[in-house]
Amino acid sequence: MTNLQRTLIALSFTVAAVMAAGVEDEFGVQPEIVHQFRAPEKMPPKIISLLASLIVLAPWVALIVGWSSLGYTPAKIVGSIKQNSAASTLAIASFLGTLAAIEFLFFNYWTHLNLFQTLGYLSVLSVVAFITGQRALTAIQLKRLRYTDHKKTQ
Repeated sequence: MTNLQRTLIALSFTVAAVMAAGVEDEFGVQPEIVHQFRAPEKMPPKIISLLASLIVLAPWVALIVGWSSLGYTPAKIVGSIKQNSAASTLAIASFLGTLAAIEFLFFNYWTHLNLFQTLGYLSVLSVVAFITGQRALTAIQLKRLRYTDHKKTQ
């Protein structure tokens, strides 16, 4: 007969030494741990910060230049709002107020809120912005339709 027994794995275990009852580990004075804090982050050069600020402000400058080239002035905008009905003015003001609230929420996120808190508040404000925006655009559309109907009859 042939020998079919083979060794597959050879395992060996070491057992930790067990201390006798009453023998304790001795705790001695350990070396002092010295914490080394990392160096503070370097700020970018002032020219880069100024350039970034100009890039952020450039669309606002373009918007104001565009409005002035079309003839829109703050006096005309305020006069246009005064000509609207109270409901139309309220709809537009509430929509702009909601947009301002969203911007304020983003500021709070940047300063002290976390992402999940911000998303919770933003979900509520988004619904309000949708409703007020729809009403504001409807009011503007009705004003334009009345204006074009008035022009056609003349």
